[in-house]
Amino acid sequence: MIALTHAPHDLVVGTSDGIDVRFAGVEFKDAPGFVGVSAGEPGIHVHLSGVRGKETMSRDGRFNRGLEEWWKRREAAGSDRSENPPPMPGVAVFEGITTVVSDDIGTEYRRSGGQTAGSGMEWDALWVYTPAPPAEARTLRLEFSVGGELTGKYCEFSLSDPISADGLANHAPH
Repeated sequence: MIALTHAPHDLVVGTSDGIDVRFAGVEFKDAPGFVGVSAGEPGIHVHLSGVRGKETMSRDGRFNRGLEEWWKRREAAGSDRSENPPPMPGVAVFEGITTVVSDDIGTEYRRSGGQTAGSGMEWDALWVYTPAPPAEARTLRLEFSVGGELTGKYCEFSLSDPISADGLANHAPH
């Protein structure tokens, strides 16, 4: 069982490229095929989201206009056009955010990949870390940085198994 034991009251863990970024969740599940490890390797999925407001709406508008102009240029040039579409506005925001993952037993976690922005999730990011916490770990900590500088914001989780009715802890792997 995982329980959030500490987090910023508003869940905002940093400001990147002028946009507040909020911790949006953590899951322990197998890595998807698009990250840099074998699909199915157990890992930690850290979800982040940009706080929506006037600035994100303005950037969405500029992106949509740029995308429309890109499509027009592409149609005019035909199939020979190799210009990439404009980057989604959330990409610049999430590229500046990093997370340091640690636990109480010193496991070395590495960022194995992730996904930033994308259709329908323009202001969301998913970072995948491996390995998954070992069964012996009792706490997990996520510390956030922007541009390589720690923000002082963190989220901490209890990984301890609940005590069962007979007073024994359930020691199943997490």
